Amino acid sequence: MPGNEAAIVKSSTISGLADFEAERARWSELYRADPSGRGFLSWEWLRAALPVVRQKWQIVVVREGETLVAALPLATRPIPSRALPIASELSFATDPIADYQGMLCLPGREREAARAFAAAIRRMRWDRAAFGDVADDRFDLVLAELRGGTDATVTGETTCLWTALPADWESFSRALGRTTRQHTAQKLRKLTAIDGFRSTVASDADFAVHLEALLSLNHKRWGGNRNRQRAKYGRLFTEAHRTGALRLLGLWRDEQPIAACASFVDPVRGTYGFYQSGFEPAFAALSPGNVMVAVAIRDAIEHGYRVFDFLRGDEPYKRAFADQVTVTRHHRVRRRSVRASVFDAVQPTYHTLKLAAARVVYGPGRTV
Repeated sequence: MPGNEAAIVKSSTISGLADFEAERARWSELYRADPSGRGFLSWEWLRAALPVVRQKWQIVVVREGETLVAALPLATRPIPSRALPIASELSFATDPIADYQGMLCLPGREREAARAFAAAIRRMRWDRAAFGDVADDRFDLVLAELRGGTDATVTGETTCLWTALPADWESFSRALGRTTRQHTAQKLRKLTAIDGFRSTVASDADFAVHLEALLSLNHKRWGGNRNRQRAKYGRLFTEAHRTGALRLLGLWRDEQPIAACASFVDPVRGTYGFYQSGFEPAFAALSPGNVMVAVAIRDAIEHGYRVFDFLRGDEPYKRAFADQVTVTRHHRVRRRSVRASVFDAVQPTYHTLKLAAARVVYGPGRTV
């Protein structure tokens, strides 16, 4: 847009929660104006996620007067660890919490925003960058601006599944494959026939009970470092509930949790993102995980959401309900520096030692 570049006052950074909170109105205006922005860049979701980020984060913003033109949340961390800070790695601020990454930008201002972002990134102290789960083609403009003095590669892709939602559950159910439709209906009937069965949505009054059920059931299903998961996701979900970015559902037999799921919701985009779930193994014969998905989809339809997104991963149970695909890309950018070269030489040995330590602490097959 002619003349716009001269009108931009400057790029600057937001580096604290108080400053981010002060930008709520301007940030939300930018988010609504950007048709490519994902829910993981909404003010409500970021306000929930940033307190969970352990590394030093900052948000590069481009302003024109009082208007936010573009924004890009970034973070740096010592690698391979805080105890052995050989080099510094740049990433998106909410990596890997957010399943989709990218930037916010007013339509028509992408190239000037990319130049401003690249200039800010060059001024930062980092040796390599890992930009994962990129679901925004406009970020290629930033990577193109960083060429010269860096080596960039695409290290992989991730498939994410989603489906558009009709106006009612009956229409959605009829569109499912025959096997999925019959299996889901059968298991739903059997599960709801259990004495004391109930289906709930977390409220302020009982949120803590729902959160405990979800975290416990998820750990039973997937394992992992229980204390670390509770600290990370407990705070993330609590903050997201407070900002209105979370739906937390539960299935119960009296007071015993059978299954639960947490979904990030975005009324601006009309998306319902199925993020974390778990179920009680004792009820596995009744497919509570499958039923939980169906209950969540029905909840999304009843509350007017237009898209049900399974987010990262293309597991078979997701394919049974979803018919659309988003592919995210993972980029590695390496600065040509001595520290980067030293880290490249040390990394294989460090990784081997870390895995060995994890086996001692957590047992075979477990990681830190």
